Amino acid sequence: MKAIILAAGVGSRLKAITKIKPKCMINVSGIPIIAHQINAYIDAGVNDIIVATGYKNEIVTGYLASKYSSKVKIVENPDYSKTNNMYSLYLAKDELNGTDFILSNGDVIFEPSIIDDLVNKAGSDVIACDQGSYDEEAMKISIDNDGNIKNISKNTLSDSAYGNSIDLYRFSVLSSRIFFRELIQIIEVENDINSWVEVAIDRLLRNEQLKMKPFDIAHRRWVEVDNMGDLLIADKVFSQITSLRGKKLFLIDLDGTIYLGDNVISGAVSFIQMLQRENKHFYFMSNNSSKSKADYVNKLKTMGIIISEREIILSTDGVIEFLSNNGYYNVYLIGTDSMKQTFKEAGFNMASNKPQCLVLGYDTELTYAKLREASLLLQKGIDYYATHCDVVCPTPQGPIPDIGSFLILLKSVTGRSPDKIFGKPNIEMVSKIIKSHDMLPTDIVIIADRLYTDMELAKRIGCNFICVLSGETKREDIEMIANHPDLIVNNVGELLSLVNN
Repeated sequence: MKAIILAAGVGSRLKAITKIKPKCMINVSGIPIIAHQINAYIDAGVNDIIVATGYKNEIVTGYLASKYSSKVKIVENPDYSKTNNMYSLYLAKDELNGTDFILSNGDVIFEPSIIDDLVNKAGSDVIACDQGSYDEEAMKISIDNDGNIKNISKNTLSDSAYGNSIDLYRFSVLSSRIFFRELIQIIEVENDINSWVEVAIDRLLRNEQLKMKPFDIAHRRWVEVDNMGDLLIADKVFSQITSLRGKKLFLIDLDGTIYLGDNVISGAVSFIQMLQRENKHFYFMSNNSSKSKADYVNKLKTMGIIISEREIILSTDGVIEFLSNNGYYNVYLIGTDSMKQTFKEAGFNMASNKPQCLVLGYDTELTYAKLREASLLLQKGIDYYATHCDVVCPTPQGPIPDIGSFLILLKSVTGRSPDKIFGKPNIEMVSKIIKSHDMLPTDIVIIADRLYTDMELAKRIGCNFICVLSGETKREDIEMIANHPDLIVNNVGELLSLVNN
């Protein structure tokens, strides 16, 4: 048996991602969509797989050559921009005409058991479908009294639809000959090179030249990825995290995760209240050193989240502990009045003419005079520390400069980088909390909106990471990195159903 995956298209509705890679190479649960299919075919015993490529062919072929060189053959459609998937299939006629084969589109992810059953249990001449489902945008099938499929069309009405097709077809030796004869008629005789495969299948079904049965997948998982909404559904449906019931410690970011500016993010209050009802241990983490713990407690209270200062971990905590343990007393601090007050309460002197070190925080009250003094001190060789490394701070209007931007500015002037940077992703920020609760990495989950700090922290701990898209990170950003979050959601509100699941 053979299989063919049609993966030549551009995927214009996902252009934020497909401008750099073809749709079949978009990652879901850390691997490309096409790899989900190929792995399922191979596991089911199909080792003769054809992939029809087109848009950014070199990316697909390079990946397939590195992963599946002996099992996959490429058929390139150089006219992908002017044709549709029927033409891509037509180009593979010499490989498939007169063979038993399975056809799938390269933008669909299937639960592997669907492929296994289609190969080993369903029999030939079937269309895989989700009986009872109905989607206006999907291809639907209807059947006659004998259980044969009468037609396949997007226009099938709900009262006559058997279910949605999931773009997965199996043809016998005989039916493949009938099928390719029809493709040749449409493309070579009628000169129609821009139709879908289903046009040919529908014609043959309606003319009763082809007899096919429905293969019901019994509501098993599958997602066709046409747009960003579909991709986010696939991210959740095929996620490595399906439940949060077993998690004992939740480390949750604030800016971009719980709120943006003064606006609470949808579902955030309900999610925190559920954690409180379930007696889950949770802590808010923030690299934002411009505010004190009391500031955060008061801000969250206005949003309906009632917590104490002990449930907040700030980047300044680690700085203060480090300075205290290493004999620093006189400090030149670039930070807000609130941050200065926190340092004063910790016993530091910030009025000395001979500071022992420079501490750079997220200063939303930054002045040129502060930058000037910092630059001169750094050039004199003073010890240099930063509370965190975030480059931007998310706001409802868009990202604004955070301390990471200040670090770049000072380095361009002085050539100096901090001797030590605190906050996320340094594991020291949370190690005491983890130890105090006697937690294993598998007990912990980090929920946040940043990849280079929060996901990196999760990696260093060895725990799960959930990325919310309500702050700094966009879904297309995730395609640019090697390792992916364990779960991607729009916001924390989407996690409510997982706490008790």
